[in-house]
Order: sequence, then C-alpha cells, then structure tokens
Amino acid sequence: AGRAFSAAAVDFTQAVQPFLERHCNRCHDEQKHKGEFRVDNLSRDFLKGGSAAKWAEVMDRISSGEMPPKKEPQPNATEAAKVVEWLAARLKEGEAARLARRERVSFHKLTREEYANSVRDLLGVTFDAADPTGLSDDDTYNGFGRIGSVLSVSPSHVEKYLAAADMVLAEAFPEAAAVEKGRKAAPPKTFGKRVEGVDLRGGPNKAELEAQGLADKVRVEMWPGHDLTRASPGNIPVAGYYKMRVQLSGLKPKSGRAPHLAVYAVNLDRMLHEQDVLAPEDNPIVVEFTTHLPAGFLNVRFSNETPGPSNLPRSGRAGNKPFFSIKDGRHAWQMKLTDEDGQPLYPFLIVDWLEWSGPIAEEGPTYAQREYMPADLAGAREKLAKLAERAFRRPVQTEEVERLVKLVEGELKSGEKLDSAMKAAFQAVLCSKEFLYLIEGRAKEQSVRLNDWELAARLSFFLWSTMPDEALFAAARSGKLREPSELRAQVQRMLRDPKAVRFAEAFPRDWLQLRMVGMFPPDKKLYPDYDAYLEKSMIGETTAYFREVMEKNLTLREFLDSNWTMVNARLAHHYQVTGVTGDQFQRVSLRPEEQRGGLLTHASVLSLTSDGTRHRPVHRGKWVMESILGKSPPPPPANVKPIEPTPATQPKATLRNKLDAHKSDPNCAACHAKIDPLGFAFDNFDAIGRWRTVEIVGDGSGENPKVDATGEMVDGRKYSNAIEFKKLLVEDVDKFNAAFIEKLATFALRRVMTVDDRDPLAGLAKQSKAADYRLVAAVEALVLSDLFQKR
Repeated sequence: AGRAFSAAAVDFTQAVQPFLERHCNRCHDEQKHKGEFRVDNLSRDFLKGGSAAKWAEVMDRISSGEMPPKKEPQPNATEAAKVVEWLAARLKEGEAARLARRERVSFHKLTREEYANSVRDLLGVTFDAADPTGLSDDDTYNGFGRIGSVLSVSPSHVEKYLAAADMVLAEAFPEAAAVEKGRKAAPPKTFGKRVEGVDLRGGPNKAELEAQGLADKVRVEMWPGHDLTRASPGNIPVAGYYKMRVQLSGLKPKSGRAPHLAVYAVNLDRMLHEQDVLAPEDNPIVVEFTTHLPAGFLNVRFSNETPGPSNLPRSGRAGNKPFFSIKDGRHAWQMKLTDEDGQPLYPFLIVDWLEWSGPIAEEGPTYAQREYMPADLAGAREKLAKLAERAFRRPVQTEEVERLVKLVEGELKSGEKLDSAMKAAFQAVLCSKEFLYLIEGRAKEQSVRLNDWELAARLSFFLWSTMPDEALFAAARSGKLREPSELRAQVQRMLRDPKAVRFAEAFPRDWLQLRMVGMFPPDKKLYPDYDAYLEKSMIGETTAYFREVMEKNLTLREFLDSNWTMVNARLAHHYQVTGVTGDQFQRVSLRPEEQRGGLLTHASVLSLTSDGTRHRPVHRGKWVMESILGKSPPPPPANVKPIEPTPATQPKATLRNKLDAHKSDPNCAACHAKIDPLGFAFDNFDAIGRWRTVEIVGDGSGENPKVDATGEMVDGRKYSNAIEFKKLLVEDVDKFNAAFIEKLATFALRRVMTVDDRDPLAGLAKQSKAADYRLVAAVEALVLSDLFQKR
C-alpha cells in the first residue's frame, strides 16, 4: 500500500496542510504543543495505527467545532468539511489496508454457516450451528460476516468446536452401528407421540366427554396469538430428522389475513416450520414437515401467529364447553367466531390432532460410516487420508496421515474399539485449523497466486458457502482449474446447482446489511401489524429478488429500478398488492401507482434504515451512499444536539422539517447536503416500508403534515419522488456498477478492498459495462480475474 499512501502524502500538502497552518499549528507545534498534542509532526502514513488514531482525534475535533477554539479565527463550514472528508477517506483507506494486509500464509475462519454446510457435505450430518448449543455468532465488518481479519478465535470458540465435533460424530457414527464389515447396524431408538384434540385442549371434563362418546370429536379453536402448551414432543432420544404432522383447518375473514401456523422451538431459538393455512372447517388438511433436532428435551410453542383479538379475555375462552364445530356455536356471553352468515370474523385455526415421530434414518450404515469407517486397522490409513483430503481441501502429506493413524493405534492400545478409536482421529480432523480455516499461501515461499486447490476452495465458498464437491476436487487434482475455459465452465455449473441459492442469500445479506432488519423492533403500538413472519418475508423478498436477477442473468439496473418484485401472500398484504396467495415467493408485476420496484423500496431496506418508531432519512441516505454508491460519509460530530420535539403550540412538522432546522449548524450542513438528498426520496415510506402521503406526528398541534419527497442532488439534478430519484441512479449506473463490483470482490476474497485494488476493480467494472451490466457476467469476470486468483 506504500504507493497509495505516498500519493496521499502529496495530496496532504494541498488538501490539509494549509488548513492546519492557519488554524492548528500555532497551538500544537514544537513550541506550544498544548494538551501534549502536536499536529505539525504527525506522520502522514495513515496505514500505521498510532498516527491514524491521532488523525482521527484531529478529525473529530474539527468536525465537532471544538477546534479551533472559539477565541481563534474560525474556518468556514465548507473549508472544515473538506478537511474532515479528506481525513475520513484516508483513515478508511488505512483501516482497509491494515485489515487486508497479507502475510505469507492467510487464514480465513469459516463462518458458522459455512461450518455447518461443510459438515453436511463432508459427513452427511446436519449440524444446527445457530442453535444455542451450536457455534458463536460471527463478527461483522461493514455488514460483511466473512472478513478473515475480523473472525477471531477465543478459548470459548475452541470449546464450542470440540462440542460441535462430538455432536456431529455421534450422529455420523452411531454407537450402535456395526463395527465388523457386512454386519447391519442396530435400529436407532425411535420416538412417537400423538396428541388428540381433547388433550391439546385440556380442561377438567375429559372423562365426562369420553363417557358420552364425544372425546374423539373435540377440536381446538386457536385465536390469534393462541399457543398450544401441550404440543411439545418432550425428550428427543437421539439427534436426527423428525417429522411432525398436524391435521387442522384455517379460516380467513373477508379482506383479512390468513391464519399463520408457527411451530417454534423455544430452547433452540429456532422456527421449525411456519405457513399460512387455508382449509374449510369440514375439510381439514394435514400439514407435515421434517426438521433436524438435537437429542434432549424440546420445548415447542405451537401457535397462531396472526395479529388480532386473543382468547385471553374470559369471553374468548372455551370454558367448560368443548369446541366441536362453528355450527355448534358458543355461549351467548362469549366472543363469536363468525358473523350471522357463518363467515369468520378473525383469522383462526381449528386443530384436530398432532403427532411427532422419528428419527428418520436410512437403512444400514450411515453415509459417513460407508465412506470413512474401515473394517479393520489395516484400512484405517486409506480412510483417514480420504477424510483428511476432503476436510483440508488439499492433498494431505504422509506425516499428517501418520499422526492420525498413531492416534488410532494409541486409542486401541488403551482398550477402545476400532470405531471409537477412529472417531478420536475424526475429531482431530474436525478441530484442525486446516478444516476450520481457509488457508492460502505457503510458509516457505512468498506465493502470489493461489494454487488449484486453494482456488477451488475460494470458488466453492464464494458461490456455495461450503467445501468443493468432487467435480471441483477433480479439476484441482488435474491441474486444469486455472485454465479460463475450465474455470468458466465450473462457474456456470455451480451457478446452476441448487447450492447457488446460498450465494443468493449470503451475498445480499452482507452487501445490503440485512442482518440489521429487526435490530430495532418496531413499536407494537405504532405498528400493530408488524410480526416476525412479516420481518422474515421482508428479508425473503430481497434475497428472492437477487436470486431472480441471478437465475435470469438480468442487469444490475434491476437492483436500482424495475417494474416487478418478489412477494408472498404476507408481504403482498403489507404492500396492498392483490392476487397473491401462499407462502412461496413469486414474481409479480408492479403498477406505477404501487410506487415499488428495485431494492431501494423493499420493506427490508426501508426498515433497517429506521429505528422502530420512525423513518430516518439520514440513515437511509447513508445506506444509499454506502451500499449503492460505495462511499462512506465521515462520522458525525460527537456533540450534535438531538432533534427537539415540536412545542404543543406549534403546527406539526415532518421529520424532514426538523432536520432542515437542525442543519443550521454549519458543522453539519456540508455533509448533510450530500447525505440527506439520498434519503429524502423515500419519505413516502414509513418505518416498516408502507406507502403514505402524510406523516403521522405525535408532537405539535393541528393536522398531520403532508410528506415532501422532493430533493436536489449535489450536482444540481432534482427529483420529486422516489421514482424520479431511482431514474437518476440508473442514469449513473456506472457508479453503482463500480460499487457493486467492490462489494462482490469483498465477499469473494473475504477481505476489504484497498487502494491497491483500485485498478483491478476498475478493470472489472469496465468488463461489466461491456457485458451490459449482467450479473452472471460480473461474477464470471471476477472469478477469471487476477484479483480473484491472487492472494
């Protein structure tokens, strides 16, 4: 990075030094150095952490207006803002260079999602890495959760890796499995539980109902928010896949939402299954799903997750009168389920019975036993070499295999059986840094290019978030993977594979910072219709949209503006788009009056840039600047006063009006002139992405004010609403193209981009433009580039 920083030093003499000489040096030079702080001799190498920290303090003091002191001559706001912006950019470049610094060997820890995918492909075992008993959350940097220099390992991580290996191996190699060749494995412990409606309902009169012959006719009506506390399976004997089946009906009020079945594992903090249910009372359906569960007690919340009146008031409860059917009716004093015509008044479920069963196991040995468990000690070396090569994603050395074999022999000498002895070696493999990290480079040489095995791993974790498959291993083994024709063919094959959906989910999650959706849960009083399923659907729209662009090889322009989107029934109801049913996302055409199209009007993006109570134009503008234009604004001054509420005697004011008054501070005005126009365009959308024409304001007096979504860009171009704003972005598609390529490279290379990467990135952006900005063409160009194939 030396070349870039020497260039920065030249710029320093023009951009910053004159300002410092006029306003700073006379108090912070060799003679005075007030506060034991000198500015005149600060290193201009922003790569070094020490000088960078001091420059950050200088930037903060100027930005806040604290320096120069009020008694000294003051710079104008524009002059100060330019210095702050220049320093912020250099500090950002220095930070990127430090994070991306490459030694002879680079280590990139697998994310917990990548760990789980790799375990599944290596051993055929599902490991629920996000469960409380799984792995720790991954640290992020600017939204990206796979930056190698950020993903550290602590002693607690090591403990979790050891525990994870134990759980994985226990399922991959069951204790009851056959040890001798050809012997069939003992059947696994099975589990089954069925709960009829009368038991799900509970109540004191079950015996009376049985005596009357009515117990088998009892059903349970589930109001919005109603939980069935007796739906948990209890103790799960062994880890594995289990099936749940439930017979139920779902009734939807006219012009309302369908009831939503949610099966949530409380102690796993995981949604096992959810879907809207629509079925007549007299023609129920059976919903069934299969899910992977760990051994141990499982507490399940089985509920109707739909906003509406609950059954908690006495008038809503069933009381001693069991529910048989809507026609049978309810007590006169109870809330009614239907109107006079028998149409449902609320979205509710009617449950007949539910059952759990499992584990669902294949006949004979497991995949892992067939692939890696030898019949005797003589075959251990071959099996261990096979596992290690796949797990380490490279050829293994003889001494590495010998260490594993000696481990097995040591276990056998201590009295362990062969399968237990082999599992000790398998655990060593799963806990090795060679498996837990993507390792690039060699200690004994300064290698610049990736070898074929490293390239295969980088490509696989880029597009599949998992280890290479056999076809990629074969290409690496042959030494032909780096040939452009072979590499292009592999990219095309991998993007057609079902595993490419992981790229369509993981990359937009990082690029667009979708992890922030729901970080500030919307106020239930202000947004009563917001629920967990809507939040999930918001994120689902954005990832399904990206997948559609990828699979159809559409252009990057579609991300900025389009006449279509991807919705399910829940999100369609939120957007007031008609004619959509079901939980699956489907492509729908948008009418101009629906005011949607492109990523920027997705509810996910609009909500993550809000705070749970109101929209945040500045946050939205900052998000557009970072995610769409690839620019990072300087940090705000530390002492900015909060926005004051409007006095009760004054007319109600929009948040934009308050921000305009707030920007009278000259220390704020220069930066906000660049940020705010990028956010004001979306003022017609509230904190959860609903369209509106007036802003609901809690303070002040009079009518709620109308929304003003007009704005003017820094270059003078004007817009009157989000539609016109998006067209301005499309006109500047080259800026978005360059930003997108940089985000894609950051995701693929697992490091931040530095100033030394500018020329390669510019070349990729040029190739993308030549291919009409097609998404797949951009991915191919990146993989075929030197940037991707070098460390």
